[in-house]
Amino acid sequence: MSLYSSQIKTFKSAEPKTLGAIEILIGMFTVILSSIVHKLHYHIQREIIILIVNGAQLVITGVVLVYTGRRPSKCLVLTTTVLQLLTAVFDVVGFGLIARYVPFRGESYFYRDTEFLANGILVTLIGFLVLACIIGLLVSFFGAYALSVSSIKEVTPIPHSTANQHYGDGGQTQNKIYAGN
Repeated sequence: MSLYSSQIKTFKSAEPKTLGAIEILIGMFTVILSSIVHKLHYHIQREIIILIVNGAQLVITGVVLVYTGRRPSKCLVLTTTVLQLLTAVFDVVGFGLIARYVPFRGESYFYRDTEFLANGILVTLIGFLVLACIIGLLVSFFGAYALSVSSIKEVTPIPHSTANQHYGDGGQTQNKIYAGN
């Protein structure tokens, strides 16, 4: 199924290709920074694994969003909307799991050297998660709005129809109708 031009214009007004590229970059940085924190502090392993999965999901949804921005269809816009909502949910979960470790405090002397680095990375990850959540909600809003845009604007008259002969002729026909001609 294809979209009407007004629906495509509405969806493309969100700049899906740009937002998808930003999501891909955020996902790659999330995976890299999460693996660094995992190597530094192995005791927060479950939370870091969730962040790595979230980063991989951001890369996948970013790729789907870029492709949808290039060739929008109803199926792709709906898929993108659902994926972006799922990404926003994962971002909120990741934010909640990581926010409780900021500021990071090491349990032993070994961790004292890396507290500053870990705090910086965790705050950066939280910022990335908030930005990805905003992008996901924005894209899902524009996707839902594009799918719900009325297609009445795009309706064209049926060829060889006797009903509404003046439809689509413009102002000249309207003037004749009002003048009684």
